[in-house]
Amino acid sequence: MSTLKNKTSFLLFLFLYALVLGSVLIYFRFPADKLVIYCERSFSRLMPGTEFSIDQIHYSFPFSLALDTLKANKKTNDKQELFTIDRVLISPVFSAPTSQFQIKLDAFSGVHGFSLILGPEEKEFTLKDIKLTHLDPARIPFLERATKRKITGSIDATGEYHAVWENDRYSTKGTGQLTLEKGTFDLLLPIFSLNSINLKKFSTDFTLANNTLRCSNGLFHGKELKGDFSGSILFNSALKDGRVSFSGELEPLPPLLKKSTHAKKMILLLKKQRKRGTVPFLLKGTVQKPRFTFET
Repeated sequence: MSTLKNKTSFLLFLFLYALVLGSVLIYFRFPADKLVIYCERSFSRLMPGTEFSIDQIHYSFPFSLALDTLKANKKTNDKQELFTIDRVLISPVFSAPTSQFQIKLDAFSGVHGFSLILGPEEKEFTLKDIKLTHLDPARIPFLERATKRKITGSIDATGEYHAVWENDRYSTKGTGQLTLEKGTFDLLLPIFSLNSINLKKFSTDFTLANNTLRCSNGLFHGKELKGDFSGSILFNSALKDGRVSFSGELEPLPPLLKKSTHAKKMILLLKKQRKRGTVPFLLKGTVQKPRFTFET
């Protein structure tokens, strides 16, 4: 009985809160246009060289603020699109309404969320309980331009992220896990006569610190190849110029061996030399111009 009473009281509180807040916003003529301009400028300051636009900002029942169609473009003459977020829903946490928020995003064909915690004097922030669900990388224009290849699939990820501004320097750290299912990854140069890798599943753990993304426990399984990997990407400037350093093992699968005499000959040779059916590899260079070699 007490549980039902508490639930009824809570629902009544939400209704009254929404009613009062809605009335106040209408009475004082909620300055949505001014808030749009303020948010666009604030986001642009957070990402130098980028311009943001928001179609509209409005109240969303029961206690949230909604941003519709948030676009980010490069601040250049051609204003190339970086990404578009269909909807952002911002809800304050009642215990700390000015410094903690729940964020929900409808973007890149999926639904994503995290908790935003603002630090003192807005010089730091933390994203906790990050959860990405069914994100389609092909829906992120800057990713294909930076890598010079098409990546498709469905990405799920979890993690945390922390950023600090100190002495005019921006530092970040984070951890997480990522999986991609039912995807494709174009290759700049053929590997075993393959121009792309058809993936059933790809997964990795990662950490971010000192501008370096480190991947561990990396595994992938496709129709024609499977393997493991580990390594890092060092970001000193743009994503396309990130320094890549990865190593791992590839194992050609029966469908590939049937159609590639090169792969079959290499595997037979390795089995004689190393008594293994896998091929070690190295990946060096940059994100946009990687160099793939087989280890001997």
